[in-house]
Amino acid sequence: MSEFDPVLGMWRLALTSVLLVLVFAISYLKRLGVERELAVASLRGFSQLMLLSLLLATIFSLDNYLITITVLVIMLTAGGYTSAKRAAGLPNPFPITLASIFTGAFVALFVMILTGMLPTEPVYLIPIGGMAIGNSMNNCSLALERLMSEIRSNHLRIEAALSLGADSNTAAAPYINTSIRAALIPTIDHMKNLGVIFIPGAMTGLLIAGADPVWAAEWQIAIFFMILSAGVIATTMVTTLARRQLFNSAHQLEVPPRQ
Repeated sequence: MSEFDPVLGMWRLALTSVLLVLVFAISYLKRLGVERELAVASLRGFSQLMLLSLLLATIFSLDNYLITITVLVIMLTAGGYTSAKRAAGLPNPFPITLASIFTGAFVALFVMILTGMLPTEPVYLIPIGGMAIGNSMNNCSLALERLMSEIRSNHLRIEAALSLGADSNTAAAPYINTSIRAALIPTIDHMKNLGVIFIPGAMTGLLIAGADPVWAAEWQIAIFFMILSAGVIATTMVTTLARRQLFNSAHQLEVPPRQ
């Protein structure tokens, strides 16, 4: 690929906006009513990515680990807050989501660094760390949303198990396991279809950059191992901590049933 020219790149980007015109046309003709939302989303996505690119260029040039850690902490905090909003009815969910996302992402990144697969320079740590945090956030959000739904839908079954002498861990275990499995389905399906339906983003970027295809494949597989392990750790932890919030010290369920 030729050397990057920012002016030429912006011009080409402007030309590709014809794809947005096509989307707007389809929305208008089909009366979908999403033209305004699409316009806002497109402008926000453009401005946010451009600002991010300028910020990253500055951070990468400074090569400062304190700044790198600060960026990752901001990502982590935003991820915990976003995931907490999915836990409707769960008391004080933010500390739970924050701790779970941090643990899942930290363990996965630590192993990647320890094995030498992930260099410690900011240019690697920030984007790959963002992957680990972002996917852990998604997994936690899916797990919590499913868990709260399962608990409310099976309120009577849980109460019956508790009345027969089961503790809260035993009574909630089937619904916790269901929630974890449901949260991991997208990640597992992606792994099943690697190289069959699509070439994933990290490998695509490396190939475009001219990397050896075998090395790019090895890197991508390691990334998916990282994402899967971070997701399993995060969802297991978040559902376990959530269960402790849903029951009191006497193992009584404190969530109202679905109306």
